[in-house]
Amino acid sequence: MVQKYGVDIIEGFEEDLSTLLVGVDSLFGGDVMHQSGTKHVIADNWTSGKPAPAIYNDPLSVIFREIEGVHGAINPSDVEDYVRKYNLLDLKWGIKDKIREFDDDRERYVINLVDSLDIMLRTAMAMADKDNFVLPSFEERVVTSTANLGSLELADPEPEREVLRIALAREGFEVSNSRNLRETVNAWHEKQELIPKEKIKSIAELSKLFLLGLTREEIFRNLDFGIEGLEKDLSDVHFGGHRFETVSDVFFTGSSIYRGGEVSGLPAFNGLFEFNTDHPLTDDMLLFLTSHEVVPGHYLNSAITDLLWRNGKLGFEATTAVMCTPSAVFHEGWAQNAFCLFYGSNNLIPDDQLEKSLAVHLAYEELEDIAKNNAAIKHQYRGESLDEVKRYVAEECVQGDSVVKKMSGAWAQHPIIGPMYGQAYYLGRSTVRKAIKDVGKERVAKVGFHLEGLVDIATFKSKVYSKQ
Repeated sequence: MVQKYGVDIIEGFEEDLSTLLVGVDSLFGGDVMHQSGTKHVIADNWTSGKPAPAIYNDPLSVIFREIEGVHGAINPSDVEDYVRKYNLLDLKWGIKDKIREFDDDRERYVINLVDSLDIMLRTAMAMADKDNFVLPSFEERVVTSTANLGSLELADPEPEREVLRIALAREGFEVSNSRNLRETVNAWHEKQELIPKEKIKSIAELSKLFLLGLTREEIFRNLDFGIEGLEKDLSDVHFGGHRFETVSDVFFTGSSIYRGGEVSGLPAFNGLFEFNTDHPLTDDMLLFLTSHEVVPGHYLNSAITDLLWRNGKLGFEATTAVMCTPSAVFHEGWAQNAFCLFYGSNNLIPDDQLEKSLAVHLAYEELEDIAKNNAAIKHQYRGESLDEVKRYVAEECVQGDSVVKKMSGAWAQHPIIGPMYGQAYYLGRSTVRKAIKDVGKERVAKVGFHLEGLVDIATFKSKVYSKQ
């Protein structure tokens, strides 16, 4: 039967990793313990049930969170004192020394994680005091956060544009050379019926149930999760802890958080997605959003990870999600491939199951992935202007005005988001999709749900091909 959480203390490797993670998170103004994902920055989940490390309650951590860390009016001497007090610059070496007895894949996962945290730490120090600390190179930030799988070359949007043309043509829209593709996309958008704000939550709940049914039929029934006291395909687990809430007049489009927790010794699977209704939604957009954020995307993957950890099948590092790391690359790639996980390919979606217009939206989303990938390369690495980034996103990636604005903001300019998160969607999606094509969705699902150990994008890639 499902066990309760482990001993309510944190020590050794767990303490060192948590100290480094919370220290970096605080320097960027994040608060992983906050109930709302809107306050999360680098550390995204904390599901172990264990108390935060001492650094979390340090007065400087509190100050950093209040002023948004290095984004606010931070005192450089405070940063230097903070880093020295907790020995943050040397922690990665202590962690690496303590994990030598881990199996190879687990050791590699943790090394990839702490190397990324170390790069973020040194970036934060340089942001706070550029006169005394050197910003890690753009290439170093890209390479570390992608476990050497990222590239400084621009991703080519033309293949995705062609997929979009085909999807639009199926919907009856002109895609000839005489018409600008962005104009055609805009015409398609104008034809889509928007969901009334008051109906978004109820339709999202229906979408979640529909997608969970597909997940059970197309993915779970082929797997054995190996949890004592539960059906092998988890058909007796309801995953009922997720909430979809709507908000308005806030700065974000959506915020997703997994809290886990327990009720009477059993996992509660608590999760929350908050959507800003100031952003219009169609049925297809909401279905895709739910597949990415909830089932079989972030929420469900987090819930399975939580369940496996609680049953002793994964280590402590599975109890927190961390942005701008090889793990984040995997998770975005997993979430972007929901319909490929169901059907083996986006091209195999049955017309009687889903509307043809969903194919248009999927193609449009994948062009946004390329915009995310390329924005920082163009601006930070190649030195191209923000006006050129805007033109590129609008014309080459055929994105609407809101995405153009977003891509020319933090995605292009931020020293962490641009190089260390920008490639997560395109690289993650491409890697997971290629694996589905090469080895099949069942093998990908087994590895992607961490049944052979916790994976980031590098360990996913090595594990998924290991038994061909």
